[in-house]
Amino acid sequence: MNIQKSIYYRKPNITGSNWVLVSIKFGQTLAKGVAVIKIITADNVDSKLNFDLNQYIEEVIFGVKIANEQYGGDLEVQEIEVIPSDSPSKGQVLTTAYDIAKYVLMNENQ
Repeated sequence: MNIQKSIYYRKPNITGSNWVLVSIKFGQTLAKGVAVIKIITADNVDSKLNFDLNQYIEEVIFGVKIANEQYGGDLEVQEIEVIPSDSPSKGQVLTTAYDIAKYVLMNENQ
């Protein structure tokens, strides 16, 4: 039996009527691009997204890229988890992904 352990870094961000839980797994980016996992709950099984997934992915990648440039890192986004009912505003995912990557980079260098 092959059991794998995966680690996601998560951070919520709520600003007024917009909310998001950004969840990133770092590792080698897959040849097909970033893997996306939809998280649904028992009380909300609708998997239709309330946001533009391509923009979401781009913001995650760009937020991590900025943190890498500022802190000398080489993090790659392997997977992200998304919650279909989230309602992020433009730039909210980028800022949150940056915060996560900065945290990881600053704690790796200790």
